[in-house]
Amino acid sequence: MGVYCAGELIKRYREAQRLTQEQLSEGICSVETLSRFENGHQTPGRYIYQQLMGRLGKNTERAYAVVCGRNIKISDLIAEYQACRWRLEYEEADTIIKKLESLVDDSTTSRQYVLAQSTALDMHLLRISPQEARKQLQEVLKLTISEPERQDFNRYPLMANELSILYHIANTYLAEDQFDAGIKLLEAVLQGIKSGYRGTEVYHYKEIMIMERLAHMYGRMGDYHKAIALAEQALSLCRQQKCSVRLPQLLQTMEWSMEQLLQQEEKTLDFTWKDCKKILRQAYCLSSALGQKRYTEILKNRYLESFGEELSVV
Repeated sequence: MGVYCAGELIKRYREAQRLTQEQLSEGICSVETLSRFENGHQTPGRYIYQQLMGRLGKNTERAYAVVCGRNIKISDLIAEYQACRWRLEYEEADTIIKKLESLVDDSTTSRQYVLAQSTALDMHLLRISPQEARKQLQEVLKLTISEPERQDFNRYPLMANELSILYHIANTYLAEDQFDAGIKLLEAVLQGIKSGYRGTEVYHYKEIMIMERLAHMYGRMGDYHKAIALAEQALSLCRQQKCSVRLPQLLQTMEWSMEQLLQQEEKTLDFTWKDCKKILRQAYCLSSALGQKRYTEILKNRYLESFGEELSVV
């Protein structure tokens, strides 16, 4: 796994926006100095780095989406909003995002965050179609990536905001059963995360989300072995990073693909229906413990449908 240095990040963003070194450095530093930064011969100081990234429209605080998230009230609202999303409480999340919209500053990153989350919620709440949501999200992405359709996300050092938007775009494809398009997008993003810049826990969480969604899409496509393998990788990363929030979804995604293979009566499988029951029960217990009431109910109904018996926390 590679890790981009500050100079390489500047170079990649500059080239992505088709700016010359002269255009980027004007009024900030000399062209020669910028060249040394980009070639790794000199490390930019914090002030100059912030100026260069600011001109590129990038938030230098990569670990969090909203620049003014240091404000306690805003930070609390963001945490509350994310918790609602995890619990599938979209109406409550919608109320919170409207409060955030009136509180955050007018920086590019803040506007991008609020617009992207609002659009994703509009689709979940059936206010707009997946196609409309995709079009809006693509426009929101352009706030920080001038020509996203021309970017190679295998190499582009994506920020947390941008990862979220691409994840939501993939969800619009999923909603329309356009699995090939969703998989192609998320595979490129995942490769970019694995081969390029990786930040703190925010980036690990995004990686887990993307792997879970990919596993789901591969399962829907009928590639059950691929789905199970991806889910197992994501579960391993969850354990490494001590990230429990996505565990119920990952377990359910993996278990569903296992069921499909068992129904096909493949003879080389190393799991049984008993294993499926155990995994789905584990997902149910975790979801209940995490307070994910709606998802817990979904899992309860899945268990009843698959195994013909009630499921409850022991």
